[in-house]
Amino acid sequence: MIVRRIAWMFITLLCAAAVIACEPEPTGPRAWIDFPRDGASVPAGAPVTVLSHVFAPEGIAEVLLSVNGVAYRRSPPSATGDFAKASHEWLPEREGDFVLQVTAFSTKGEASAPARARVKVLGKTTPTPLRVTPLPVPATTVAPATTVAPVARADLAIISVDAVVVGYKGDTALCRPRVVYRNAGTIPVPNDYVIQLIVNGTPQMTMTRGAGFGVGGTSEAIFDYLFEGAPYIGITLDSTSAVTESDETNNAFAEIRRCGDPATPATPTFTPTRTPTIPLPPPGCVGTPNIASFSASPTAIQQGQSATLSWGAVTNADSVSIEPGIGGVAAPGSRAVVPMQTTTYTLTARCGAATLARQVTIVVTPPPTRTFTPTTKPQDTQAPPAPQLVSPSGTLSCRTSVTLDWNAVSDASGIKTYYVKLERQTTGNNWQSAGGWTTSSTAQSVSVQCGGIYRWQARAEDNAGNQGPWSGFMNFGINLP
Repeated sequence: MIVRRIAWMFITLLCAAAVIACEPEPTGPRAWIDFPRDGASVPAGAPVTVLSHVFAPEGIAEVLLSVNGVAYRRSPPSATGDFAKASHEWLPEREGDFVLQVTAFSTKGEASAPARARVKVLGKTTPTPLRVTPLPVPATTVAPATTVAPVARADLAIISVDAVVVGYKGDTALCRPRVVYRNAGTIPVPNDYVIQLIVNGTPQMTMTRGAGFGVGGTSEAIFDYLFEGAPYIGITLDSTSAVTESDETNNAFAEIRRCGDPATPATPTFTPTRTPTIPLPPPGCVGTPNIASFSASPTAIQQGQSATLSWGAVTNADSVSIEPGIGGVAAPGSRAVVPMQTTTYTLTARCGAATLARQVTIVVTPPPTRTFTPTTKPQDTQAPPAPQLVSPSGTLSCRTSVTLDWNAVSDASGIKTYYVKLERQTTGNNWQSAGGWTTSSTAQSVSVQCGGIYRWQARAEDNAGNQGPWSGFMNFGINLP
């Protein structure tokens, strides 16, 4: 009886080893998500960089990021070859649980099984300061501590972001984003810095500002990006991190901005306290300053237009500033401004307690009243063309899902939706429906079975209700494990 049991255990071990040895190694494209990790938490309204690695023996053609099963962004890999890195920017706009998926597509059109990471998006929170109870220290003779002077740094801080009405499309207002910010640090900004505009999670424009932004100075940046309605506006000061700042947390803004809304403070406003002392003139600055020139061009504009302030050399001065809204400046120089009402700008040069000021006024008039005459657009009766199918095709390795991918089509009234249908071969030339979908994107994830042969096709419908023809079928097969 004991001999039988030993023999049975030996046979069982051999069978288990054989099963493990015969398990096929995964082939075809593969993908891994490096960041964020599965189960991670991120704040709402802040961009998240999704980092991943992808592999395909024949090379990677494209990498797709999907959020909760919907295609979000496509990008090529970071390098050619069979192994590469991929990076996608994702902007979580609300709280909740999300599933991120990264799918790699090979140069043969094969798709990897999606790599998944579950992420919890949390609301904005205010960190609670950590309180530490000091431990009693034995009475000993301690040498006096060396006083370390605080490091002087600049600090770019957003004050407000709003929408500037610049015109109308019929009765609909058209706006441009405007950000007001200041240097809350202890030294002027030493380097050029970049301000980035993000609309609905996608970077749209960047603006480079020159060095020399003085301490306590306030400035504004207006992006030449027209929008209507209420998009999700994001602003990143010093997006390339060219300036070392004392506080990096006040450089980002992300909220919905409705066209025509008043400015909303992004950070608490404060009034600095000042000691009423008479400053002494620095070496080399004695007496009254001198301003070569100060002018505006043009001096009369319509609301929403811009003008340029220009000033010449300023001598015998320890500081130069322009108010309202600009702050400390270098001389000579110029600055574009967009006043919303008639404004008098004052250039002030200081040498200790002595000051000299020059003023220019820009007259702002309201835009002309627009009369709206509704026009009848010709009705679109032309159906959109059939989409061009991209992948998958050929024979794929065993998997439970694939992503059907096709190229977008154009139409006079725009594309409303795409229809996709999938069929599976039963016997001979007989096919059975395996599902049908409608989507506004150009990709659809579907479930498949190993050992099956499939075909699929797609067509488009425009916003006028015209349905285009079906594309031809594209066939693919799924190998058995």
